[in-house]
Amino acid sequence: MNQNAHSDNPLARLLCEHGLKPEQLIARINILRARRGQTPLDCKSAYPWVRNTRPNPENQRDALAVLADFAGHPVTTADAGWDKPRPTRRSALERPCEATASALLREIAEGDPMDRRRFTHLTGAAATAPALFLLMGGPNPLHAAAEEGERLPPRLVDSISSAVRELRDLDDTTGSTSGLLWAGGLWQSTARVLANSATGSADDLRLRTTFIELSETYGWMLFDSNRQTQAQRVYQAGMRLATETDDNRDKDLATRNLLASTAYQASWLGRHDDARTLLDVAEKDAHRLPPLLRAVIADRRIFAAGRSGDTETLRRARDIANEHLLDTTAERPWFCAWLSAEAIDAATGRAWLAANEPDHARAHLERRAAATATAYPRDALLAQLDLADAHRLRGDIDASATCAMTALQHGNHVRSPRATARVREITTHLRPHAHHPHVRELITALAI
Repeated sequence: MNQNAHSDNPLARLLCEHGLKPEQLIARINILRARRGQTPLDCKSAYPWVRNTRPNPENQRDALAVLADFAGHPVTTADAGWDKPRPTRRSALERPCEATASALLREIAEGDPMDRRRFTHLTGAAATAPALFLLMGGPNPLHAAAEEGERLPPRLVDSISSAVRELRDLDDTTGSTSGLLWAGGLWQSTARVLANSATGSADDLRLRTTFIELSETYGWMLFDSNRQTQAQRVYQAGMRLATETDDNRDKDLATRNLLASTAYQASWLGRHDDARTLLDVAEKDAHRLPPLLRAVIADRRIFAAGRSGDTETLRRARDIANEHLLDTTAERPWFCAWLSAEAIDAATGRAWLAANEPDHARAHLERRAAATATAYPRDALLAQLDLADAHRLRGDIDASATCAMTALQHGNHVRSPRATARVREITTHLRPHAHHPHVRELITALAI
């Protein structure tokens, strides 16, 4: 490593004075760590330190001890340039609504994986600003960008698009956590390709649309994995890119689907105003949309209405969803293929349950539970759990425990933290009825 390139860094200057390379500093730090029974650091761990990234306090102490041994006198944090307050820099993903798409892509490509990052919840304008920009329109910043970077090979875009569809299928059939690492890697690598490619070509536009589709799928997987703040950032990154992408039908449909899924999460989190705003933007000029996508948006509104207690909107959205689902004459976007009459029943039952109407919920959930199709096992599992909760609220404890046990047995091949949390929530409510044999069986199965 050329340390002269970092001669303005105090640590780099100290290493040069004593004829040390960053790898040699780490080797000696690892001797100290071995004495304490700790695992060694990677041999390249000091590279960021000579690029003005400060090590953690333990590594600081070890580095100063090694340098003092070479210098023959104490070396302080000031000597290494570590005495000043840490610089604070808000990342683009903290508030995507205030960042450019290029800044977001760079951070996604170069930053830590999303499943390792921590954020605060976004609400209000911070959560809906990109959607409102899509609603109002405005100057497209993309037109100001120069034609820089590599031109995209069409086959590369085809490969990424195919991988996104395979990821969606994996999530639908096995649950979110089984493919979460792959999803995160695919999201990061797609952002890296976009960040380094030339803009304005047809293939660039195709890849941007694919990234929006991928953001919806990866965001949903994070949501299902109970990583809510990370899911928000993934959804918002897709929306932000959409605001800086030239209009075309494929991009428009993908963006509306993304908005609908973002609204579902907002409803789940109790952000009812945010959910309504997102769904209103998704439905703008609804007559231009394929009936199946209109049905998907209506399906999301069913749940949002139930969560907010708006039963009139719940009924209207249910009727709209069923009406448009029956129209098979128009285009059918691939990311809407999951919707069925059974799925609408599940959403309606879940909405009535959220509205504290278990009697209304039961009929819809029983129809969903009776369906034999297994293409979407997580949806069936969640509906079975909702039915268990409906029975509990109606006072039928044995039926509730039986449904929960059935869901537990059928859910062995679906890795969904959202479903797991639901099982435990229902079981906790049933614990006071442990004298019922079916409840005891459920408690024993969960070992809680």
